[in-house]
Amino acid sequence: MRFILCVILLLSYLTASQTQSIQPKSFDFPYDVKVYDLPTSSNGINYRLYVRKPLREPAEGEKASAFYFLDPLSLFIPASSMTGNYEWFNYLPAAYYIGVGYANEADGIPKEENRTRDYTPTEFFPPDSSHFLAANPVDYLGSGGADRFIEVLRNEIIPFINANFPVDEKDNVLIGKSMSGLATVHCLLTAPDLFKRYLIISPAIWWDDWLKPRQQRYIMKQVAALNADLFKNDVRAYFAVGDAEERFGLVTDLYVLADGLRKKRIDQLKIFLDVLENELHEGVFPIAFMKGIVGVYADEENRRSSASPVKWD
Repeated sequence: MRFILCVILLLSYLTASQTQSIQPKSFDFPYDVKVYDLPTSSNGINYRLYVRKPLREPAEGEKASAFYFLDPLSLFIPASSMTGNYEWFNYLPAAYYIGVGYANEADGIPKEENRTRDYTPTEFFPPDSSHFLAANPVDYLGSGGADRFIEVLRNEIIPFINANFPVDEKDNVLIGKSMSGLATVHCLLTAPDLFKRYLIISPAIWWDDWLKPRQQRYIMKQVAALNADLFKNDVRAYFAVGDAEERFGLVTDLYVLADGLRKKRIDQLKIFLDVLENELHEGVFPIAFMKGIVGVYADEENRRSSASPVKWD
């Protein structure tokens, strides 16, 4: 009995010793991501680009596409690892994943003032202290910089990518969600040919005019005034929202937006609206991105046929 007790104590000691000797190590992201800090841009901001190269070589005669992610700390990081099988098995083209971020977020912590400035098309101040944004000045101070941001994309960020990576300059994709989805909608309505494909997920098109009737909101006024001549090439726009987001009115918002766009009868603009079952605003991105990125390439030549329900008739 004493012998057995000694063995048990020895094993316990050895187990404890082994446990104490195991030290934590840093985790490296499984894909090679390079970081590029650009010179101060024309709008006075220092942008940081995160670039993940394609997981496979482009097919013969093809160049890699370029997927541009806004809100990169939230969107680029998961997206650049989720689609591995889609890329390897050619449901998607070989593509560079590009996160458009900020040098002042190098610590990995998003700064709301960046989103407020770059993702909002209008300058806004709460009319009084009862307004729902009034308690958080970071949500409106410095707002209205989306046009300047789109010009930075056009004249500085996209040219940098085109000059330094072998991408297909005619196959850019813009991806945004919530506030960055607002900026993505604004880009679609004002500079559609800057990107060939758009993933617009739960866009905050209510941002500064929540209390107005939907047709009087800024985005819907843009739709009403939309110049079809801006669409010189075919553009695909995938819209997604979780059905549980109707608590904020986001589902109705997207139906109204999609209906307004369809009524413009722009032949070069193809849209698809996806209402995702049981999805909340906080968690809608993964499924929306996975469905959307395959969807905007559905029925394209040289792609492996998928089960995507997205149609572009």
